Amino acid sequence: MRQETQKIMSAFLRGEKASAQRTHTDGYSVWLHGNLIAERGKSKTWFTLAGWPTVTTRDRVNGLLELSGSVYRVFQKNGTQFLTNGTDVRERGDSEWVSV
Repeated sequence: MRQETQKIMSAFLRGEKASAQRTHTDGYSVWLHGNLIAERGKSKTWFTLAGWPTVTTRDRVNGLLELSGSVYRVFQKNGTQFLTNGTDVRERGDSEWVSV
């Protein structure tokens, strides 16, 4: 996980504001290059690749998943995005919202 991912996603999970390397959070939402990639409500957190399945977007999302204690991770194979928990692998759309 990149340093900036750790900084942003840790702040997001604490409900604090932070900015680093094209990413910022107000503590409730996370934006990468101006695209909303994560939001949290009272009992759930959601993420999306926002139509930009890049290495950086996946790093930010995987950082969120790791820091929140989730066993899930996103990865790309042959241009297709997947969500896995280590055993189960599911194809996911580039703009699909997923609940954590």
